[in-house]
Amino acid sequence: MRPERARRNAPHESRRAQARCYTRSHASSATCASRLRKLFDVVPPLARDQPLSSHESTARSDDAVAGAFAHWSCGLDWNAFGAELQRAALDELLDFTGDMIAGRAAVGLPPWLEVLLDDAGRHTASVTGGQRASPWSAAMANGYFGHVLELDDTHDEAVLHAGAAAIPAALAAAEYRGDVAGARLLEAIVGGIELTCRLGMATNLSLVQSGWIYTALLGHFGAALAASHVLGLDEQARRRALGIVYCFASGNHQSSREGAATKHLQPGIAAANGLKAALMAQRGLSGVEAPFTGEDGFARVYLRGRFEPDRALQALGEQYEAARLSIKPYPSCRLTHPAVSAALALREKLGPDLDRVQAIEVRMGSQAHDVVGRREAFRLTPERWLDAQFSVFWTVAVALCHGAVRPIHLLDDVPPRPPVRAWIERIHAEPIAGSAARDVGACEIEASGPFGRVSVQAAEAKGHPDAPLTAQELEEKFCANVALAGMSRAEARELAGTLLALDRSPDLAPLMRALRRPQARTPLKRHAD
Repeated sequence: MRPERARRNAPHESRRAQARCYTRSHASSATCASRLRKLFDVVPPLARDQPLSSHESTARSDDAVAGAFAHWSCGLDWNAFGAELQRAALDELLDFTGDMIAGRAAVGLPPWLEVLLDDAGRHTASVTGGQRASPWSAAMANGYFGHVLELDDTHDEAVLHAGAAAIPAALAAAEYRGDVAGARLLEAIVGGIELTCRLGMATNLSLVQSGWIYTALLGHFGAALAASHVLGLDEQARRRALGIVYCFASGNHQSSREGAATKHLQPGIAAANGLKAALMAQRGLSGVEAPFTGEDGFARVYLRGRFEPDRALQALGEQYEAARLSIKPYPSCRLTHPAVSAALALREKLGPDLDRVQAIEVRMGSQAHDVVGRREAFRLTPERWLDAQFSVFWTVAVALCHGAVRPIHLLDDVPPRPPVRAWIERIHAEPIAGSAARDVGACEIEASGPFGRVSVQAAEAKGHPDAPLTAQELEEKFCANVALAGMSRAEARELAGTLLALDRSPDLAPLMRALRRPQARTPLKRHAD
């Protein structure tokens, strides 16, 4: 029997606690877990900071990580998931669908993106906004649209957007195959997200240390696994797909540093490459056998050996990171979110003293400070969306000025108008000594003025599994997103209800109709002053 999923207005229970309870409900769960443990009982640690010129590696050639995920994913079964994991997967699909529709409305169809529509492949797949393209081009475009507003999920411990590559790859694979039920798509999304998150958790290099964007880099593997499941590949073909996609894996942090549009395109590239890898594996191409832990595998070549295979495999099939995603309430880098949450609480706490604030001090995690908190000109006077989205100064200023941070503020306050600029000039940020290098981290924000000092702490940002959006807040976010594309509130609520029941649908027609709904080719215009 399918578990009931009540939609509640009260916050969900802590998904962190629930994640420990997602064991398979059928009798074979113990057998499955036992078989998995035999695959990776003994995985030797990789040498830290191993020189790339050295070939004296202790890395295994049989790659327990690739083998375990290929094996585990073949047994994914929607009806065996716990109710909370099912709800988390449906919430994730609903949220990312809204993000794709909103992103398409916000940016339109830039000329450079039309290159994807002009490829020579069969135009059988849906691009958000009404166009058609080849499956891999559709995956790339939809990955871009879903990520461009920085509203898509994060896994705060892995420090990446978990579904940004896996979901577009799974959607394109489903249209390519043509006979995919809603439950099959959702299984694939869970599988792709699980691999992406666990690879991130097993990585011990910060974004700044590594120079990689893990959303895209690790998303390649999640996308390949998600597409493989949709296509119904067997275990060996799934393993081949992981070996093939290693040849494609990419995603750099330089695009974030420069505010380049390619930052938002990179998850789409990962989605397209993951789909291609799965399709080529289906047709018999062999990839490397040890993509993660081989002598010249991903861990050594990309991560300097700073990778823990055991961490990636811990409680696989028993505990789901896909149930521990943060649904983002603000259109900015997740590393700004603790500060935004704290700023909104501070605004309420100050009341009438808000207008008397002379200075704002933001104390944040070291990784957050490195990525969004350094006092540089492009963060203080952002000219482009990405500069604003990656600025704790802009996001906190907008929160204090407007009492919210929404997509419309990217249109209205980039570059910042005088009221927001005045707040930016009063904000200073500094790292918290000893904070974790690979976490979103906590934040403290303090206001000073004639009233003295008033401070607020945020242990977790809004949307985290320990501070989740309520069902009503998630629906409100979805309705606001699709409203950017001209959808009425009644239409939006009906669509939300349909998507949240997609697991019972024999096909994906309701979802694809929503994505194919025509939108203007030009972006939304800035509101008049």
